[in-house]
Amino acid sequence: MAFGHHLTSVKVGALLLALAFQLANLLLRSVAWRNILQAAHPQERFRRRTVTGAYLAGVGVNAVLPARSGDVMKIYLVHRNAPQAPYPTIVSTLLAETVFDLFVGSALLAWAFSRGLIPGTGQLTGRFGAFEWSFFAGHGRLLAIVLGIVLIVLAFAMTWIEHHVNRFWERVKDGLAILLTPGRYLRQVVTYQAAGWICRIIAMFYFLHAFHIPADLMDAALALTAGSIATLMPLTPGGVGPQQALLVFMFSGIAARSAVLSFSVGMQAAITVMTASIGAVCIALMLHQVPWRARVSGDPHAGPAASEGAISPR
Repeated sequence: MAFGHHLTSVKVGALLLALAFQLANLLLRSVAWRNILQAAHPQERFRRRTVTGAYLAGVGVNAVLPARSGDVMKIYLVHRNAPQAPYPTIVSTLLAETVFDLFVGSALLAWAFSRGLIPGTGQLTGRFGAFEWSFFAGHGRLLAIVLGIVLIVLAFAMTWIEHHVNRFWERVKDGLAILLTPGRYLRQVVTYQAAGWICRIIAMFYFLHAFHIPADLMDAALALTAGSIATLMPLTPGGVGPQQALLVFMFSGIAARSAVLSFSVGMQAAITVMTASIGAVCIALMLHQVPWRARVSGDPHAGPAASEGAISPR
């Protein structure tokens, strides 16, 4: 079978280089996230190893679970090691982390559309039924009543929001603090994320060549749009399924369908195994080591006898 033949004839050296650059991208992104966290909550000291471990753990969870479940793991592990940082602040730092990615991803998508590499571009201008306003035009009193009720509900809603959500919003704004200092944002976030994107392009280039797909760096950059589109609605782990279909469409005139499919499946499997394995190690280290220390020193009423009893084999 051609599909199996392409999978078994992979170039191991190129595959290892691709995975190395993929890991470099994750490490660079973790540094950028740590800088965002530090700017959001300067009173807390965010250790580089803690943030890196949390980031890799989250990526590993995202590789095997859908709906960005790994982001919950990132937030939990960072808060566990920096308890003074509120959850809303940590959550909003992940939003700040995506700003540059949104810009680059949009540019790549526009580029892919311009080259006709996205299927269905000629069908985006379908006809939609217009909203029917004639009923309200003929029932002015009913329209006034409906608008009045809506305005009253909005007034109560805004009062409730102002009373209950101001503190929450302040914490959310703290997570976006680095965006208010453009110079610091460019130095401490954009530079690392831009380097990460370069690593992603090089990784894609080596993935393509590992599975014998003839392509240059431009093709590798365009191939990244498949992953971006597939993760817009992350209903499957790592965007499995839609990503394969898009890559087959993109490289339909460059390589055989079986070769492109084996490349897509093989690349996804290799990334999943790597990120899931590293993520599992990070979770094990971060969740097992810290609680052990806490049990030794966390009970202020436990004297020497209690400590001895805790470790006595009898």
